[in-house]
Amino acid sequence: MGKDMTQPFDSLGTLLKLVSPCLSARQQFALLDELDIRHWSALFSEAERQGVTPLLYPLLTKLEASHALRVPIKDLLYQDFMSTAGLNLLTLRDAEILLTTLSKAGIPAAGLKGVYLLEAVYGNVGVRTMTDIDILVKKKDLAGCIASMKELGYHPNTYFSLDDENIDTKHIPPMEKESGCAVEVHWTLLEENEPFTINPEALWDRMRSAKIANVEALTLGVEDLILHLCLHLTYQHYLKLGLRGLLDIALVIHKFSGQIDWQKLTQIARSWGSERATALTLQLVETHLSVPIPEEVYSALLPEGLDPFILEEACSQLLNRVRTEDHFTPDLVELSEAQNPLLKMKIGLQRVFIPRMALARLYNVAPNSLKIMGYYFVRLKYLIKHYGRTLLRLQRGAEGTESALRQAETANFLHTWMTPNAE
Repeated sequence: MGKDMTQPFDSLGTLLKLVSPCLSARQQFALLDELDIRHWSALFSEAERQGVTPLLYPLLTKLEASHALRVPIKDLLYQDFMSTAGLNLLTLRDAEILLTTLSKAGIPAAGLKGVYLLEAVYGNVGVRTMTDIDILVKKKDLAGCIASMKELGYHPNTYFSLDDENIDTKHIPPMEKESGCAVEVHWTLLEENEPFTINPEALWDRMRSAKIANVEALTLGVEDLILHLCLHLTYQHYLKLGLRGLLDIALVIHKFSGQIDWQKLTQIARSWGSERATALTLQLVETHLSVPIPEEVYSALLPEGLDPFILEEACSQLLNRVRTEDHFTPDLVELSEAQNPLLKMKIGLQRVFIPRMALARLYNVAPNSLKIMGYYFVRLKYLIKHYGRTLLRLQRGAEGTESALRQAETANFLHTWMTPNAE
């Protein structure tokens, strides 16, 4: 008999418990045994919103085999799982060719994010989506890496030159070929003009060997891996990646729990300036996915403690995933908050007349080309087309704009709070 439908079904809470790496099969079965078709449908929809649908198929089929669990949405999950597995197998084949080529060229390469996590942490090619291949190489090896990749048919999808300063980017523009997955070649984890101090030499000293796509390669030290994923989720992506991003971190901590040197992790976090972002992310992992974090980690990172308001707002940003008609960028938020017309004009002009290097990468044109000036007009038209309607709706007080603006303001507030030395 199904659960009482007069009681609201907490699909998000159920999903969080279900995917927690600490939950036993018996506990998973107890969580799902009495769900009816409407509950299952709501659970599937929530998994889609959070980007973890492929993970459910092997999890639920195991419960079906071990506990005779009835899974009415198994066909939908199977389709999603097989589609993800097929795409990932093609991506891993590209990764194998790429890493083999770089190895033969004498270029050390480390797998970042999905291309490493998929096999080493998730252990199943069909349970996590990947949109590209991320690798890290030493800055001195970038020229050789680009040359090797061009021999494989890859080319950057927009303007890039190693002669430029490139402090506003952390990777070469996506390297693409006629067919296959795009590759992002990083030489650092965060842009050099970000207010964090990640020492690349120290990263390489702490590298570990790893087999990625059947190739002997490298990966970040486990402490660096956790810290990078924390920054990636909370700071770089403004807490917009949903449960999948949080689950990456939870599974890494769960799998390598016996290898993590927590004191070393807090020392590295302090050297990076990422104490706040790290403490917030780890608290989200522990609170919502029940992965234990030593209490002394929090006190070492944030002696004053984490404000419950910060945690609550971060949770809302990460997991609610409310889609709105209006999309507010940080610049639009700043523009909407400005009271002085001259300040509004200044902010608007700054968003149109971005640095030449940023414009060059945006529109694939050399920064010293005469025709680049014409692309400022192209950018103006783009901004009007994509954000003009949002500004008009906000000025008219259209339904939904205020809530979307508040959500964006909160995201900016949290981002600033995580920034080292921010007021």
